[in-house]
Amino acid sequence: MTQAIELRIPNERLFHGVARLVVGGLAARHNLSYEALEDIQLALVTVLEGDGYAAADEIRVELRVSDGAITMAIGPLHGDAVRAALERSTGDDLGLGRLLGTLVEDAEVEAREQGDWLRLAKRVRGIKPAGANA
Repeated sequence: MTQAIELRIPNERLFHGVARLVVGGLAARHNLSYEALEDIQLALVTVLEGDGYAAADEIRVELRVSDGAITMAIGPLHGDAVRAALERSTGDDLGLGRLLGTLVEDAEVEAREQGDWLRLAKRVRGIKPAGANA
């Protein structure tokens, strides 16, 4: 069974730290390595603080943990801007696509009723099953 957490925050830099804390708490609860935690948090902050990616005054972050992976969806976003940033990373340019490519195994823009979202997936070993005691 997959557990899901949804966080809604104002699209203001002041609240991005709250999202990082939630991701950190989830990672600690499921026994993720520090490396995996840092990768997920950096991916989240990169998107939240990216140039004009957010399409609303409120940002939602959805987190799902399943056997072997943690998936994060961030939205609503300006899908065209995110797609362009994902594709623009070439050569020595440390663009969004290249950065996310080193942090997560999968990054794709998906259309939803509320607008475009960026779905990120990080495969990790050693995730404790839901409900397991630390």
